[in-house]
Amino acid sequence: MKTNEKLVTLENVSKKYSGKAIIDSVSHTFYKGESIVFYGHNGCGKSTMLKLISGLISISGGKLQYHEKLRFSYVPEKFVGMEIEMIDYLRGVARMEGVPPTVIDTLISDFFLESMIHTRMDKLSKGSLQKVGVIQALMAPHEVILLDEPLSGQDAESQKVFIDKMNELREHGITIFMACHEKKLIDALSDKVYTIEHGNLVEIDASDKAAYSIYVKKNPSLTMRSDMRSNGDRYELTAEEAALKATVLGLYEDGWEIIGIEKLD
Repeated sequence: MKTNEKLVTLENVSKKYSGKAIIDSVSHTFYKGESIVFYGHNGCGKSTMLKLISGLISISGGKLQYHEKLRFSYVPEKFVGMEIEMIDYLRGVARMEGVPPTVIDTLISDFFLESMIHTRMDKLSKGSLQKVGVIQALMAPHEVILLDEPLSGQDAESQKVFIDKMNELREHGITIFMACHEKKLIDALSDKVYTIEHGNLVEIDASDKAAYSIYVKKNPSLTMRSDMRSNGDRYELTAEEAALKATVLGLYEDGWEIIGIEKLD
């Protein structure tokens, strides 16, 4: 449920690491109730933008203005596993948030984690840990939810549950910011899609739905990216047409050998 109420304004905001501008003099206003996707290759600045908006990292220059007092729920790409059982962790967070245990039990069931409630978090798979992070955000959703690659490692049924729950939050005016590669998320959840090119925020035409499969040769010296799928002796990933150039350039910069690009029907 989008509104005309300003939520966060960036005025010439920059973020530099080791002298390199990842975000370069960006000016933009985001509005209450929007569902925003930051899309593009690894390292382009998607996660940095999420952390800047939430105040998790400081800006190097410019001004960041919140137009009202905000609380953020944040799901990182890599949720840290701890030496504590999953159920103990989630119920501990629920007590701090004032959420009854029944809410946690329902979310655990919704995401098919009942058999793992007594598993230590540091023993969970990446996909299961990501579900725990999502449950933490959903148990008492704040005004803004930030999601960094939220479907990473999740099974198809859990992905559907996640999309349904995010759309419920959108109907209640919750503002969502996501960094992601998945076309299904962009199609299902986004009001606006942006990529970051040379530090600049560039809006992608959401009506442009053409997508491509990109195939890269497996390389033992390179780590498989979260948006890649194994396919024989190669990895496959998907990019929308508007972000195809940026994705291909990012792959070359990271050292991948591209062996094919195919338009999806």
